[in-house]
Amino acid sequence: MRTVLFLISLWFADVPLLAAQGVTILHDVPSTYVYPVAGFLPFNIHRGTQNLLSLMLKGATFDDPQGVACALLKSDHDPKDPNQDVVVTMVGVNSGAGEIIYNVGLKDLRRLGTPGKGKGQFLHPNGVAINSDGDVAVADTGNHRIVLLKHDGLRLRWVKTLGRPGTELGQFKNPLAVAYDSQDNLYIADSGNDRIQVRDKRGQFHLLPIEGLRAPSALAVIDAQEAWTFYRQGDYANRLAVVDETGSRLQTFTLDGKPLAQTSGDPSDPLKLAGCAFDYYGNVVATDFDKDCLRKFDRDLRPITTFGSPGTGDFQFTEPRGIAFNRQFGQVLVAERDSAQYFWNGADALDLKAVPEKGKVRFPFFLTERALVTATVERTDGTVVKKLTDAKDLEEGSQELDWTPAGPGPYQLRLSVMATYSSRERVAKEELLPFSNGQ
Repeated sequence: MRTVLFLISLWFADVPLLAAQGVTILHDVPSTYVYPVAGFLPFNIHRGTQNLLSLMLKGATFDDPQGVACALLKSDHDPKDPNQDVVVTMVGVNSGAGEIIYNVGLKDLRRLGTPGKGKGQFLHPNGVAINSDGDVAVADTGNHRIVLLKHDGLRLRWVKTLGRPGTELGQFKNPLAVAYDSQDNLYIADSGNDRIQVRDKRGQFHLLPIEGLRAPSALAVIDAQEAWTFYRQGDYANRLAVVDETGSRLQTFTLDGKPLAQTSGDPSDPLKLAGCAFDYYGNVVATDFDKDCLRKFDRDLRPITTFGSPGTGDFQFTEPRGIAFNRQFGQVLVAERDSAQYFWNGADALDLKAVPEKGKVRFPFFLTERALVTATVERTDGTVVKKLTDAKDLEEGSQELDWTPAGPGPYQLRLSVMATYSSRERVAKEELLPFSNGQ
């Protein structure tokens, strides 16, 4: 299947994936997330700047962008046609302008809304969600309401508003985030009321019985019934992730509100999270507004890695806000203060070492993603001495390879890691580690 993605806020069109020209090998750059290979995007552009936005949408400017969301609309996809282009529809909140920016097809970028309180207007909107039916929900924060829109594949249109200021069911105070599960239940971070409300597909509201929430500002949901998720049963299958306490705490819950895990980071490295999302393997990835990076947590909210640094160059961020995953293809979208970036899911091997020990050499390392790992021991001229593993599927986290030397060195270990999907067969990260066998 050829995959075509239109990136909102980037906001230019992808071109069809070209025939593979071999795997791109990365060195000396972070690769938990990777940029698309050459030939996939026009001019290999992976960051949408103000200039690009102006070219795509006359008069549009980045004005406090916030939430982003994406979905493969049923109206754009025929699963019986494996050769059909796939268009991923994305919606983004341009909060300061009181508008939603969205795409129709591959090259048509549009916007909906003006600042205000009436129909077709938003007041400092924040979060946004979209499902495969084209249902769109917007947390219209300043108006203390939820706005429902419909994307029919041709345009985004206003449907109705939900709620008014208050503390009763179906009423809101500064709602900040929304998320759909696969059963079309809508989860709402009712920030000013310190609670999560859920609206089912019949339109009925209920509260999740979560104690101690303080101004929830971002949330994400994953469930076993959706088409693209790794866990179909057990504790990791159905979960809600919530950011609260002004971004300093991340928690996960069952979908009926029972606590599962939480983290507030390390005292020496506190969190300042803006958005969060689940990936295909059920990890939680959050944008850190203060540290200008992405933080990746495992299913129990143990830290896996941080990705990125402050700046406007490659693998850098400037006040990242919203984040969205298309879990089917491992595509990642991150909204920033003045731009947006597009990545593929990747994999990285951190802290690779050679440890001589009792006649053998251990090679410990840490995988930031479940990955296909290939490792060879070589002479320093590149002659292969021993292949330790070949495209072995290893879980994220701490891993180790061992080798018993056959003779004196010096040697080098060539370690290659590749994601199990998304950038698989397109991008690999390679580490070259010189070592002595200790003899």
